[in-house]
Amino acid sequence: MTHLLDRLEQDHKHIVLLLDLYEKILDMFRDGQEPDYELLSELLQFMENYADQIHHPTEELIFDRLRAAGQHQGVLDVLTRQHEVLSQLTRFFRQSLDGVINSEVFRRDELEVQGRDLVTTLRNHLNLEEAEVFPLARQVLTDEDWAAIQAEVQEKISPIFDETDLARFREIMARHGTDTAAAFSRLVAT
Repeated sequence: MTHLLDRLEQDHKHIVLLLDLYEKILDMFRDGQEPDYELLSELLQFMENYADQIHHPTEELIFDRLRAAGQHQGVLDVLTRQHEVLSQLTRFFRQSLDGVINSEVFRRDELEVQGRDLVTTLRNHLNLEEAEVFPLARQVLTDEDWAAIQAEVQEKISPIFDETDLARFREIMARHGTDTAAAFSRLVAT
């Protein structure tokens, strides 16, 4: 019954691919090149929506079950706070990029710091979940726990993010003709 956890781990692999792309774009930006701000902004918006509507709520259901089992309260509380911080960092960076797109003046170093902060924070968050919580969930949660989590995901979470959102992601990648489209098509295939 741990297929939800398998999906979350697969999400993490896809997020790492996005973070690698963000870092390449930030390197271009640092080096004085003008990256595709619209692509970056749209990818951030997609990631923000997916994280806020699907990924983090699913993880929070797992965290709640682990809390109920009396497991690692401190780490779980840290991760829950990080979900909130990551949402804010993503939104703030995306809004700054949208400002650049709309000809607002931003200091390059400030924009780069925002992006690097998001990437570093998200990488650290993923590592903590994978090192501490995912193995614990596999060990502690019962088939009944997983069935209850799955039922709640299907009832409350999955319907929020539908095929229209995934089609939008595919369209973003195709429209921008990026060579990363093949890599990210795996994101929407799972």
